Amino acid sequence: MASWVILITLITSMILVSGRAALCAELVGRVLNNRGEPVSGVTVTIVNEADVDAGKAVSDANGGYTISNLTPGAYKLNIVPGQWLMSYIGDKGLTVNWGVAPHSPPVAVATLGTATDTSVTTSTVPSKISHTQARDGTLRRRSR
Repeated sequence: MASWVILITLITSMILVSGRAALCAELVGRVLNNRGEPVSGVTVTIVNEADVDAGKAVSDANGGYTISNLTPGAYKLNIVPGQWLMSYIGDKGLTVNWGVAPHSPPVAVATLGTATDTSVTTSTVPSKISHTQARDGTLRRRSR
């Protein structure tokens, strides 16, 4: 009887550990306006390949957001309903910085991996969107 309890405990532990290992990816980033300033209150939505909601986050006062516990795979991201960005999130995560400007579609710049600390949500992290691009209106949707 005791050996069955040990066996069941080991199997349960292996399932829990393997389940957590599969859910290790994160989506992080910032939302900035056309002057490179943080934009708070923007909802970032992510859905999986089956169009099932995989998470949402709202950008904070520094424009930062994080969506955790994602299984590596293909996803669609958006900050504007109906305008989706296709992306692959690997086991090291993904950083997507968004640029928003009046009367223009949002621009997303993706970088593999995520920051190793929480400073990604502070203003000390450089934007992937240059101030020149924001000022002269050359922000355009990019794909990688």
